[in-house]
Parts: sequence; C-alpha cells; structure tokens
Amino acid sequence: MRDFSQEVYKVLPVHYGLRNLQMASQQETKGKQGESASKKESGTATKANPVENLELDSLFEALEGDLTSLDNEAALELIDQWYSSLHKAKEPEIKEIANSLKNLKQLVKSGKATGHEIGEVLIEIGDQTSDLAGEADKEVKTPLHRLGKQLSKIGVSLGKQEDREQIEQIDSLLETLEGDITGIEPEAAQGVVDTWYSLLHKSEDENLQEIANGLKELKQLLKRKTAKGADFAPVLTRLGEQTEQVGAEAARGFKGPLKKLGKLLSKTGKSLAE
Repeated sequence: MRDFSQEVYKVLPVHYGLRNLQMASQQETKGKQGESASKKESGTATKANPVENLELDSLFEALEGDLTSLDNEAALELIDQWYSSLHKAKEPEIKEIANSLKNLKQLVKSGKATGHEIGEVLIEIGDQTSDLAGEADKEVKTPLHRLGKQLSKIGVSLGKQEDREQIEQIDSLLETLEGDITGIEPEAAQGVVDTWYSLLHKSEDENLQEIANGLKELKQLLKRKTAKGADFAPVLTRLGEQTEQVGAEAARGFKGPLKKLGKLLSKTGKSLAE
C-alpha cells in the first residue's frame, strides 16, 4: 500500500487545468529526477523533489488565472487522471475527495450544471482538501491548506457570478413589464418563461415549485392562439403574489428585484382583467 503522505501529494481536486502547465511540470521533474539519479550514482545523497509539488504550483497558477478561458476537455482529462490516482486509496479522507471529483466530472460533462451546482462541489472539495491538510505531513500541510481555500473561494465566486446573471435577467424582465407588453412576440415571451422555468422546476423549495407550475401554465396559454388577455390575468396575478412572497424571504441582492417583479406581475395581471 502506498504511504499516506505519497497519496496526499496527489490530492489535486481539479475542475480547471491547463495541460501544457502539467506537461511542463512533468518535463522539469524528469530533468530533476535525472540529476538526482546521477548524484546518487556518484555517492552524493540528494532529497527527491516530488513531481506533485511542481503540479501543485502549476495548479495554483491556473486557479489564480482567467478560469473562463480554460479548456473543458483538458479539465475533464485531468479530473480523470487524478480520480484514477485517488479512488483506489484506502484512506477514507482521500476516497471522499475522489468521490467528489467523480461528481464534479459528471457536472462538467453534462453541460447543464448551474454555477451554484458546480460551485457547491468545488467548495466541498476545498473543505475536504483543507481537512486532509490538517492530518498531512509538514511538507504538504501548507500547500494543501492553500489549495483547499482557493478551491472553496472559486466555488463561492461561481455562485455569486450566477446570482449576478440572474439579477440581470430579473432587471431585463422588469424593463419588459414596465413597457408595452402587448407588443411582445409570443415566441419571445415563451423563451423568457422557459428560462425561468428551467431554473425553478428542479428546486426543492415548495414556493419556487409553485411559481414553476404557474410558469408552465403561462406557457400553455402563450401557445394558444385564441387566448385573450383575461385568460392571462389570474395566472399573472397569482405569479406576482407568489414572487413577491419569495422576494420577502430572498437573500440580500434578490429581495428588492423579486419584490418589485412580483408587484409588476400582479399589476399586469389586474390590468388585463379590466
């Protein structure tokens, strides 16, 4: 069985990676290993510099760069590589990280995961890596702590970025509702409804599920060529009340826009009923 500290060196929960950085690290390591072998032959004792240390440095460089420009295929290959190194380990702490890497790969590969979903897994991997660092040997304790914090930080930032995008979508919808809604094309309206439905219908929150059901009903009305304004009125009014209620309990940043959206939906519904 591999020594625990050797396994620790390989704990690189990679969601983002640059293949060229990894290859450069491996080439540099091979050169140093060759130097070490030569010194041993000449009777000079030399302490080996593990390849994993160089790869940690490369990973830090990648994580601190522009993550949006990284290649998903390269990231998936790196996740596979590190998963294969970790999942056979007998230490439960390392197996947990391997399982999280597997979940991360599935999310990235699906192409449908939200920023919050990927962010939550990265935060989990970051926490697991930090916990592992607490039990690690002295030489890897600090870099593993740093890696864990960096991964958690990226996970949080992914969620915040998605939050900003959703707030922008709410603002865009507010502008639409404040204008002349009679001029909105049915196809465009269905696109907006689809966007919000896809975000809400998988939620475990009952209030959000109710809104998703209302959006589904609204889409059915939009598809009906014979639907009149009065048909939309009760659905929009109910959606407005539900959205305003969710806004009252929403997190900071969403509270104001959602409450305003709820009021506008209710107002629009009532105007169509007149």
